[in-house]
Amino acid sequence: MTGRILRHRASLVLAAAAGVLVLSGCTNDGVDRGGLSAPERKSAQSALDSLQDSNISTQLVTITRWVQSPPAACRVRLVAKDPSTFKVYVFWIPWLAAAPYVWLDMNVTDDPKTSTFHLGTAQPVLPGGRLNRDGRTINRASVDTTLLSRYGPQQAKKTRQFLRAKGGDVFAKPGATCQLLRNGSLRLLPSS
Repeated sequence: MTGRILRHRASLVLAAAAGVLVLSGCTNDGVDRGGLSAPERKSAQSALDSLQDSNISTQLVTITRWVQSPPAACRVRLVAKDPSTFKVYVFWIPWLAAAPYVWLDMNVTDDPKTSTFHLGTAQPVLPGGRLNRDGRTINRASVDTTLLSRYGPQQAKKTRQFLRAKGGDVFAKPGATCQLLRNGSLRLLPSS
Protein backbone atom coordinates (compact mmCIF):
# COMPACT_ATOMS: atom_id res chain seq x y z
CA MET A 1 0.00 0.00 0.00
CA THR A 2 2.87 2.38 0.72
CA GLY A 3 4.24 1.95 -2.82
CA ARG A 4 0.80 2.66 -4.26
CA ILE A 5 0.44 5.88 -2.23
CA LEU A 6 3.92 7.04 -3.27
CA ARG A 7 3.11 6.43 -6.95
CA HIS A 8 -0.16 8.32 -6.56
CA ARG A 9 1.58 11.27 -4.87
CA ALA A 10 4.33 11.25 -7.51
CA SER A 11 1.73 11.35 -10.28
CA LEU A 12 -0.01 14.29 -8.54
CA VAL A 13 3.31 16.17 -8.29
CA LEU A 14 4.02 15.50 -11.98
CA ALA A 15 0.53 16.65 -12.95
CA ALA A 16 0.96 19.83 -10.91
CA ALA A 17 4.36 20.48 -12.49
CA ALA A 18 2.90 19.97 -15.96
CA GLY A 19 0.10 22.39 -15.10
CA VAL A 20 2.60 25.02 -13.98
CA LEU A 21 4.54 24.61 -17.23
CA VAL A 22 1.37 24.95 -19.31
CA LEU A 23 0.25 28.02 -17.38
CA SER A 24 3.67 29.64 -17.61
CA GLY A 25 3.53 29.13 -21.37
CA CYS A 26 0.12 30.77 -21.51
CA THR A 27 1.26 33.86 -19.63
CA ASN A 28 4.24 34.42 -21.91
CA ASP A 29 3.73 37.80 -23.57
CA GLY A 30 5.35 36.54 -26.78
CA VAL A 31 8.49 38.66 -26.74
CA ASP A 32 11.95 37.36 -27.53
CA ARG A 33 15.06 37.90 -25.43
CA GLY A 34 15.60 41.27 -27.09
CA GLY A 35 12.13 42.44 -26.04
CA LEU A 36 10.53 42.32 -29.51
CA SER A 37 7.27 40.51 -30.21
CA ALA A 38 6.84 38.47 -33.40
CA PRO A 39 4.80 41.26 -35.09
CA GLU A 40 7.43 43.84 -34.09
CA ARG A 41 10.22 41.66 -35.53
CA LYS A 42 8.23 41.28 -38.74
CA SER A 43 7.70 45.05 -38.90
CA ALA A 44 11.41 45.67 -38.24
CA GLN A 45 12.43 43.32 -41.05
CA SER A 46 9.89 44.97 -43.35
CA ALA A 47 11.38 48.40 -42.55
CA LEU A 48 14.88 47.06 -43.24
CA ASP A 49 13.66 45.50 -46.50
CA SER A 50 12.28 48.88 -47.60
CA LEU A 51 15.89 50.14 -47.74
CA GLN A 52 16.83 47.55 -50.36
CA ASP A 53 15.52 49.62 -53.28
CA SER A 54 17.19 52.80 -52.02
CA ASN A 55 20.70 54.20 -52.16
CA ILE A 56 21.30 53.05 -48.57
CA SER A 57 22.02 49.43 -49.54
CA THR A 58 24.61 50.66 -52.05
CA GLN A 59 26.16 52.90 -49.39
CA LEU A 60 26.38 50.03 -46.90
CA VAL A 61 28.31 47.90 -49.40
CA THR A 62 30.53 50.82 -50.47
CA ILE A 63 31.45 51.71 -46.89
CA THR A 64 32.27 48.08 -46.11
CA ARG A 65 34.62 47.90 -49.10
CA TRP A 66 36.22 51.24 -48.26
CA VAL A 67 36.84 50.37 -44.60
CA GLN A 68 37.92 46.85 -45.66
CA SER A 69 36.02 45.28 -42.80
CA PRO A 70 32.45 44.10 -42.16
CA PRO A 71 30.41 46.11 -39.65
CA ALA A 72 31.44 45.58 -36.04
CA ALA A 73 27.90 46.38 -34.91
CA CYS A 74 24.51 46.25 -36.58
CA ARG A 75 21.61 46.92 -34.26
CA VAL A 76 17.89 47.65 -34.61
CA ARG A 77 15.79 49.17 -31.80
CA LEU A 78 12.07 49.85 -31.72
CA VAL A 79 11.49 53.53 -30.90
CA ALA A 80 7.79 53.98 -31.80
CA LYS A 81 4.90 51.63 -32.45
CA ASP A 82 2.49 53.82 -34.41
CA PRO A 83 3.81 54.23 -36.99
CA SER A 84 6.47 51.57 -36.46
CA THR A 85 9.80 53.36 -36.32
CA PHE A 86 13.17 51.72 -35.74
CA LYS A 87 16.57 53.14 -34.96
CA VAL A 88 19.17 51.26 -37.00
CA TYR A 89 22.86 51.60 -36.16
CA VAL A 90 25.68 50.20 -38.27
CA PHE A 91 29.29 50.77 -37.11
CA TRP A 92 32.56 49.89 -38.86
CA ILE A 93 36.00 49.63 -37.29
CA PRO A 94 38.70 50.42 -39.86
CA TRP A 95 41.28 47.88 -40.92
CA LEU A 96 44.10 50.42 -41.07
CA ALA A 97 44.84 52.97 -38.36
CA ALA A 98 44.80 55.80 -40.94
CA ALA A 99 41.16 55.06 -41.90
CA PRO A 100 38.28 56.48 -39.84
CA TYR A 101 35.59 54.80 -37.80
CA VAL A 102 32.36 55.02 -39.78
CA TRP A 103 28.80 54.72 -38.54
CA LEU A 104 25.37 55.13 -40.04
CA ASP A 105 22.45 56.12 -37.82
CA MET A 106 19.03 55.64 -39.35
CA ASN A 107 15.46 56.16 -38.19
CA VAL A 108 13.62 53.77 -40.45
CA THR A 109 9.91 53.26 -41.15
CA ASP A 110 8.21 51.13 -43.77
CA ASP A 111 8.33 54.18 -46.06
CA PRO A 112 11.89 55.30 -46.95
CA LYS A 113 10.55 58.80 -47.71
CA THR A 114 9.88 59.33 -44.00
CA SER A 115 13.15 57.74 -42.84
CA THR A 116 16.21 59.76 -41.83
CA PHE A 117 19.89 58.94 -42.22
CA HIS A 118 23.10 60.29 -40.69
CA LEU A 119 26.61 59.24 -41.70
CA GLY A 120 29.41 59.90 -39.21
CA THR A 121 33.17 59.42 -39.23
CA ALA A 122 35.98 59.91 -36.72
CA GLN A 123 39.64 59.06 -36.60
CA PRO A 124 40.74 56.29 -34.22
CA VAL A 125 41.49 57.62 -30.77
CA LEU A 126 45.16 56.74 -30.54
CA PRO A 127 47.44 58.69 -32.91
CA GLY A 128 49.60 56.85 -35.41
CA GLY A 129 52.00 57.49 -38.26
CA ARG A 130 55.71 57.83 -38.85
CA LEU A 131 57.79 59.45 -36.17
CA ASN A 132 59.58 62.73 -36.76
CA ARG A 133 63.36 62.83 -36.47
CA ASP A 134 63.10 63.70 -32.77
CA GLY A 135 61.56 60.24 -32.21
CA ARG A 136 58.85 61.65 -29.93
CA THR A 137 56.25 63.24 -32.21
CA ILE A 138 54.30 61.96 -35.20
CA ASN A 139 54.72 63.46 -38.64
CA ARG A 140 51.18 64.63 -39.50
CA ALA A 141 51.89 64.33 -43.23
CA SER A 142 52.60 60.62 -42.93
CA VAL A 143 49.99 57.93 -43.44
CA ASP A 144 49.70 55.28 -40.79
CA THR A 145 49.57 51.90 -42.55
CA THR A 146 49.58 50.00 -39.28
CA LEU A 147 46.72 47.57 -38.75
CA LEU A 148 44.49 49.15 -36.12
CA SER A 149 44.43 45.83 -34.25
CA ARG A 150 48.21 46.09 -33.68
CA TYR A 151 47.70 49.06 -31.34
CA GLY A 152 46.69 46.53 -28.70
CA PRO A 153 44.24 46.35 -25.81
CA GLN A 154 44.19 50.08 -25.11
CA GLN A 155 42.97 50.81 -28.66
CA ALA A 156 40.48 47.92 -28.50
CA LYS A 157 39.04 49.36 -25.27
CA LYS A 158 38.78 52.85 -26.80
CA THR A 159 37.10 51.35 -29.87
CA ARG A 160 34.46 49.55 -27.78
CA GLN A 161 33.77 52.74 -25.80
CA PHE A 162 33.46 54.75 -29.00
CA LEU A 163 31.16 52.17 -30.63
CA ARG A 164 28.83 52.24 -27.61
CA ALA A 165 28.90 56.03 -27.29
CA LYS A 166 27.94 56.63 -30.92
CA GLY A 167 25.16 54.01 -30.72
CA GLY A 168 23.40 55.74 -27.85
CA ASP A 169 20.40 53.77 -26.61
CA VAL A 170 20.28 51.43 -29.62
CA PHE A 171 21.66 48.57 -27.50
CA ALA A 172 18.72 48.80 -25.05
CA LYS A 173 15.53 46.74 -25.30
CA PRO A 174 13.39 46.29 -27.29
CA GLY A 175 15.85 45.56 -30.05
CA ALA A 176 17.70 42.99 -32.10
CA THR A 177 21.02 42.40 -33.77
CA CYS A 178 21.15 42.64 -37.53
CA GLN A 179 23.55 41.54 -40.23
CA LEU A 180 24.69 43.26 -43.40
CA LEU A 181 24.54 40.89 -46.36
CA ARG A 182 26.83 41.18 -49.37
CA ASN A 183 24.07 42.67 -51.53
CA GLY A 184 23.51 45.52 -49.05
CA SER A 185 20.41 44.03 -47.42
CA LEU A 186 20.04 44.16 -43.66
CA ARG A 187 18.66 41.05 -41.99
CA LEU A 188 17.51 40.63 -38.40
CA LEU A 189 19.30 37.81 -36.66
CA PRO A 190 17.31 35.35 -34.55
CA SER A 191 17.17 36.21 -30.88
CA SER A 192 19.23 33.65 -28.98
